[in-house]
Amino acid sequence: MVNFIFVLENDIRQLYNDKLYKPIKGYAYGMDNNTVIHAFVKKPITPPSGNIINVTFHLCDINEFRNNESLYDGEIKLVFAIDEDGYLKHTAYSRQAGEANSFEIKFIPEQSELYSRSKGLLETSVLKNKTVGIVGIGSGGSPIAIELAKAGVGRFVLIDFDRLELSNVARHVCGINDLGRYKTFAVRDYILQKNPYAEVSTYEIDVNEHREICSDALSKVDLIIAASDNDKSRFFLNDLALKYNTPAIFGRAITRAIGGDVLRVRPRLGPCYNCLYSQDLRNTEEEISQKERQAKKFLPDYTSEESLNAVVQVGLASDIAPITNFMVKLALVELSRGTNSGISSLEEDLVADFYIWANRREYVYEDWSKLEYNFNKPSILRWYGAKVMKDPDCMSCGI
Repeated sequence: MVNFIFVLENDIRQLYNDKLYKPIKGYAYGMDNNTVIHAFVKKPITPPSGNIINVTFHLCDINEFRNNESLYDGEIKLVFAIDEDGYLKHTAYSRQAGEANSFEIKFIPEQSELYSRSKGLLETSVLKNKTVGIVGIGSGGSPIAIELAKAGVGRFVLIDFDRLELSNVARHVCGINDLGRYKTFAVRDYILQKNPYAEVSTYEIDVNEHREICSDALSKVDLIIAASDNDKSRFFLNDLALKYNTPAIFGRAITRAIGGDVLRVRPRLGPCYNCLYSQDLRNTEEEISQKERQAKKFLPDYTSEESLNAVVQVGLASDIAPITNFMVKLALVELSRGTNSGISSLEEDLVADFYIWANRREYVYEDWSKLEYNFNKPSILRWYGAKVMKDPDCMSCGI
């Protein structure tokens, strides 16, 4: 059986750049009966699961090291050398109970190689320098963050004051191992699992109560994703998008996720959030979300648990996924706009700023045609672009 050790290539090259030739004690984690080991020069921000293993890194002549039996003391020795052509040569040694174990070292390559299969479709060299601010890291914002990280976006600003609760797990990218953690921290770690080179800033704040901090945090992002669950914050984020001339994407699921809508705000080029929705909403209470404590504020004390659960339920993750996926598409179009990428053609398709999606023929969608074989009538499970014009009298963007 071949045992594997995974090491960040940049870490080893940095040791050579710093000329650190003395043995360096590292950090390693063993999985699958220690047949797979992830080793790090520095303690990782997001340690892998598994057993903690002793490991040291050595930069020296491999043949000299091989002949030094005294170095076999039970821990894993990772030995590296760079040849004249700049290639990394490497080997690993471990001897326990008098027996030598062999390992195959695999390098986790440089950032450009992580997205090699996206080349020609996405301009990953452009995306790695883009910064996306995401407000609301729940069932909507968390998958958006992960998908953008997978696409190659290199910088994130995550804002959410909430912690992961058991009721969130069914719809959130994070699981029970993250219960009690701030959603920003948990999602940051997931982003770094997809792209260890990403830069992630987190703010554990309520944007409605800490507007100045939020404003500063989003002042230099390239795109704002508004995935919060109340209109008060959406109007505020709309104001920030206009203030900083930053594109913003607003998305939401409605009424137990029977459907949803997505609005793209391109300052001065199209309608803003306030153009579509009543100015009177700015001072209303937040809408009912999935949190029980929020729902109880709006319902009588004698409300049954069954009724409460019906209000709290916002839909399945599979109902929310089409909305978040569409927001990701719009985000990538905005971030890649003007580049010669494989998704450039979407700029010609996604000309509308407002889009509607329906999951089920209920409530406002109950009179829609059955999906069946129809393609010329409004039906569920399809996106519809709506032509929405700027309001010349808008109190946000019309001034």
